[in-house]
Amino acid sequence: MIDFGLVDAVDAEAIGPPGERTFRLRAMAGGNRAALWMEKEQLAALGRAISRLLAERSPRREEPAPSSGDLRGFGDQPDVDLRVVRLGLDFENEGERVLILADDEEALSGGNTPAFRMEVGRGHARALVTQITEVVAAGRPRCPLCGQPVDGDPRHFCPGSNGHSEVLEIPTDDPEQA
Repeated sequence: MIDFGLVDAVDAEAIGPPGERTFRLRAMAGGNRAALWMEKEQLAALGRAISRLLAERSPRREEPAPSSGDLRGFGDQPDVDLRVVRLGLDFENEGERVLILADDEEALSGGNTPAFRMEVGRGHARALVTQITEVVAAGRPRCPLCGQPVDGDPRHFCPGSNGHSEVLEIPTDDPEQA
C-alpha cells in the first residue's frame, strides 16, 4: 500500500474536450505526487460522499477553505499513477480528516487492498467538494428526458421521446443562454 498521509494539496480536474474528457484526482504530500484516474460518475459520487461524510461526522460547520491547496508544481509525471476501480472513505474525528482509499484492478484482484491511502484536512475536503461539482458540471448538457449526454446537436436518439424527433430545449444554468 502507498500511504501519502496528510496531503498538502488535492484537486479534481477534467482533461480534454467535453465528450472525450478523462477525470482525475491530484494530490501532493511533500514532494510526492499522485494521480487517481476515474470515471466521471466515480468523481461525482466521491464529491457527494465526502459532502455527506462531513455533514454527518464533522461537528464543525465553517465555510470551506478558499482552495484545496497549491498544485502548480504537480508536473506531468506523478509518482503514483493509478486507475481507480474502487474507492473507500472514512473520517478521522480527532484530526478532522477525510481518509480516501483507492484500489486499482491489480490490487483488487490480488487482494492487496487498499492500494493507495491519503488523508485530506477538513477545509481542503470542503473545497474539493465544490471543485468536483464544478468539474463534473462543466461537461456536455444532459437530455431532460433520458439523462444521456447531448452532443453539439440537440437532436439525439432518446427513449424518453417515444420515437418523436422534436427538438427539445436543453435547460442551462448559464443566465446568458436562458
